[in-house]
Order: sequence, then C-alpha cells, then structure tokens
Amino acid sequence: MEAFVVDSYRKAVEAASGGKNTVIRDKNGNPSVMVIIPKFKLEDIDSSLGTGTHPAFIVHGKEVPEIYYPKFQNIVVGGCGISQPGVDPTTSITFDQARAYAQAKGPGWHLSSNAEWAAIALWSWKNGTMPRGNNNFGCDIDAPYEHGREINQDQNRTARVATGSGPASWYHDGTPFGVADMNGNVWEWQDGMRTVGGYIWVVGEDGTPMNNFDTQNTKGNNTGWIDTGLCYNDNKITADKVATNNCDTAFENIAAASGVTVPAYFKALALAPVATGLHSDHFWTGTDYTAEYLPIRGGNWDIQAYAGVFYLHVGSFRSYADWGIGFRAAYIPG
Repeated sequence: MEAFVVDSYRKAVEAASGGKNTVIRDKNGNPSVMVIIPKFKLEDIDSSLGTGTHPAFIVHGKEVPEIYYPKFQNIVVGGCGISQPGVDPTTSITFDQARAYAQAKGPGWHLSSNAEWAAIALWSWKNGTMPRGNNNFGCDIDAPYEHGREINQDQNRTARVATGSGPASWYHDGTPFGVADMNGNVWEWQDGMRTVGGYIWVVGEDGTPMNNFDTQNTKGNNTGWIDTGLCYNDNKITADKVATNNCDTAFENIAAASGVTVPAYFKALALAPVATGLHSDHFWTGTDYTAEYLPIRGGNWDIQAYAGVFYLHVGSFRSYADWGIGFRAAYIPG
C-alpha cells in the first residue's frame, strides 16, 4: 500500500496540526500518526557539536529533508508497530522483536534510532522545551499536578498512562503537535548504537556516523558499524577498559578521562553531554565488559527525577524484555 494515502484521517490530522503531523500507512494499511522533524544543522544547536547536517538526516551519505517520527509510543497490530493516541503501549518485548515489528511495516520503516532520538532531544534543549512526563507514577516529579490517563498500576499506584494523554508540556516542543512521552511512561529501545565488550559502536560509513537504519544489527555483526575505540567507565569516557566500574551519574556529568578526546559526534548523538542544563536526566551502564548491550532511553513511570530525553541506559541485553520497555517505528522514504 502507498504510505502517504490522502484520506479523511490524514487530512484531519494535518489540518489540526498546521502540517506538523501527518498520517502514514504501513503495508497492511494501518495508520500511524507521525511528527515531521525537519532537517537542521549541528551548529544551529551548539558549536560544540561540529558543523553540517545532523547525522540523523544523513542516510548512506545522502541528506534527507525530514524524518517522520512516531508521535506516540507504539502498540503492535498485525505484527507491526503503530503510533496511535490513547492506547496502552506495547511492552515486554526484546530488542530484536521491537526491530522486527518496526521493519515489518514495509520499506523505509525502522526502529527508532539513537541518532533520531538525539536530534529531537537536542532540538528540545536548544528551544527550551525539554519535556516533562509520566516519571512519578502517573505524574511528573517536578509538576505533580500534571497527569496522564491511567492504563495500569504498579504497587497500587499508576504505572503506564495512555499514549499522548498528558498535557502539552509532555510533548517535545511544548505543544500538542510534538512527540509525546519521551520523558518516562516506558523506556524505548534504540537502534544504531551499542556497546560490545565495553567499547562504544555506532552506525556509519568511513568513520562518519549516519542514520543507516537498514544496517544489520545482529550479535557479532560489525559491517556498517564504527568502533569508536572508547568506553564508558566510572562516569568517564575512556580509551580503554581500565576498570570494571559502571557509569551511574547525571548525564551532564559525564566527562572525558584525562588525555582522551571525545569526538564532537558523541555530543550530536547524545552519547556525551552538549552542555549543562540537562536537568537530572541520568546515565547508567552495565558492568559486564564481555557483553553486548543495547540502549534504551527516556525512563519509565517510576524513574522520577532521573527520567528525561537525555537519559541513556546502556545495560540491557538484546534478549531482555520488561513491562517497562517499549519502542517506536520511524519512517524515512526511500
């Protein structure tokens, strides 16, 4: 089926959002509400990020004008991830299942990449709209008067809330037309970044990070990946595994070890802090330096002040599943 079907649903969503949102249908005809994220340059966010187009908008060396990012955490319908409001997001899925549910939608569909998440987080930081969300059992720890609509409970308190059911401050741009629930509700699997044996790998070509969402991501496959040669260790970015201490700190406190130069793209990919003012968004890694870890971002309903768009957790095996981890399927036309 053609992705951009012009029907009454799409027309209504585009009209209500002033063209900031649209509806894209997958191969089964299932509609997903998507936020249009326009291309931007790194230097327009911060000079420390480098120059040129953000890596999220470069696919195999070619720039794309925009990314269609799911407005809502996904549910699974007919084996495909769907972005719809007012539902209970699908959880308790492994990384590989999340990736399969995204790719099953058809060409151009893919599991949200770390590069895409980073681009949205950096845009929010630059524009002063870092979102609040369901990080404190149905409300925001900094604004307890802000609530979403309860879907289920944890310890007799609200756990997940219905997708998009929070106020405008729970959207990445501070309006109802942004991306919802990037702070809390459920963690979200991200593609295009991992740690292997302690070392940080990102997707790209010729040493340049890109948003090559079709790159194979199976354990042991390194084709299309860049070994950065750097590790997270004891709240620092190091050049070798000098110890076995995990990182457990505020994201903005991550620093380069003495003598280590961290590439600017680490900041562009939200793998290192761009600056201060990142609230209490947290960072955590696992301690098994023989393992492969896949990233989840954002936090869930009980992470409280640690949750946020810059929270990065790199300590989950690809086979791990939990009722607090979900996903989104993004789209870039071929």
